[in-house]
Amino acid sequence: MPNVLTTDSFLDLRMRGRNKSMRAGKLGRKSSNRKLTASDLMQVYQREAEKQRLLVKKSDFTQTRLLFIVEAIKDLLGDEGFLTLLRAEGLETMPRALAMRIAGDVDD
Repeated sequence: MPNVLTTDSFLDLRMRGRNKSMRAGKLGRKSSNRKLTASDLMQVYQREAEKQRLLVKKSDFTQTRLLFIVEAIKDLLGDEGFLTLLRAEGLETMPRALAMRIAGDVDD
């Protein structure tokens, strides 16, 4: 059975192929013989910093939405008619993480 590929030989082939595709010093950059200048590094830094600022904005927006939803659910759970509807629909339980947030057991 010379055509059988074992797990070890398969992994070895994958690693050899990966090494060919990732030449030393490229680090994900497109092939170019040009060296990075201080200006290039500054542009990369500024681009990455902007990505981080955008991520923080999105995170804040999502946190605000979550707080709104938790407060709305707290209000709804105080309404006996809503609770009756949930029981009638067989929706008496909720995810533990949401229940903990509603109970105030989770820090923001």
